[in-house]
Amino acid sequence: MTDTTSIDRVHRLQKEAAANKAEAGVLADTFDDSTGASWLWAFLFGPIYFAVHGFWGRALIVFLLNFLIIGFFVAPFLAYPAWRGRAEKKAEKMLMVDSVRRG
Repeated sequence: MTDTTSIDRVHRLQKEAAANKAEAGVLADTFDDSTGASWLWAFLFGPIYFAVHGFWGRALIVFLLNFLIIGFFVAPFLAYPAWRGRAEKKAEKMLMVDSVRRG
């Protein structure tokens, strides 16, 4: 009997986790601060663009890749995922705050 209840509980928790992840993905769109020209600014300013916006890891990577000349071409592809990741983290924090307030 305990095996069935624990299995049911695991399935319920898995469904809740999937629902929370989906809700965070939808909410992340409202927190996405990137512009349509983020790739252009990343291409033009490289590591400075990432540093100004607080993406220190990406700034360092692009700075190091600039010594190989490929940093200029890689930077535009790193811009949007950086903004998307930040938006998802904000959304997850908001959902966590909401669940703490409810519960």
